[in-house]
Amino acid sequence: MKPTFDNLSEKKKQRIITACIEEFGEHGYESSSVDGIVKRAGISKGGLYEYVSSKEELFIFIVDYTYSRLYDYLKTRVKAEMQALPGDLLDRLKHISELAIDFYIDHPEFVYLIVRTSNLANERIASSIQNIFRDHFLGLFGDTDTSRLRYPKEQILELAMWLLLKTRFDFLNEIKTEKDPGKIKQDYMDNWVFYLGVMRDGIYLSLK
Repeated sequence: MKPTFDNLSEKKKQRIITACIEEFGEHGYESSSVDGIVKRAGISKGGLYEYVSSKEELFIFIVDYTYSRLYDYLKTRVKAEMQALPGDLLDRLKHISELAIDFYIDHPEFVYLIVRTSNLANERIASSIQNIFRDHFLGLFGDTDTSRLRYPKEQILELAMWLLLKTRFDFLNEIKTEKDPGKIKQDYMDNWVFYLGVMRDGIYLSLK
């Protein structure tokens, strides 16, 4: 983003960010348009290009913003608990998922955008987005205990990241019909309990 974006009022900045999240979340990168963004934001196309150099730059910025909001929320919740995170990867995934679902329910538009980043045709953009996801993910899960893993840590973390995408898809499918937050949260965690149970039986070395 250009320096002029940082000089905007917080209200206008958030209006543009919200418009981008909605446009990219509804249509994905390839099918979204700058025209759609400026219409939602209530600004001119020329005005938008005063703050950003290209649609690609804007998309990467918005995805990074979205992941930052999610992971800042998670870190704040963890800090408020005043307890160390579980050292075991699967225990930590379950714990973080219990926190993340509250964010998802409050901000489904963020989840729509994140899910839209999973199938990008542009390999350069896809690589940039994957690096953003990986950096945030490793910030919370990179220091988990690997001493009992049956497989290389990198492969297990890749599996965990895939499961995050799968459960986000499941969440988005459910909120289309289910309106009870308690039911949505319970179903989300039931899915995680199942997936983590399967993983626990397969990724750890025997204690014999």
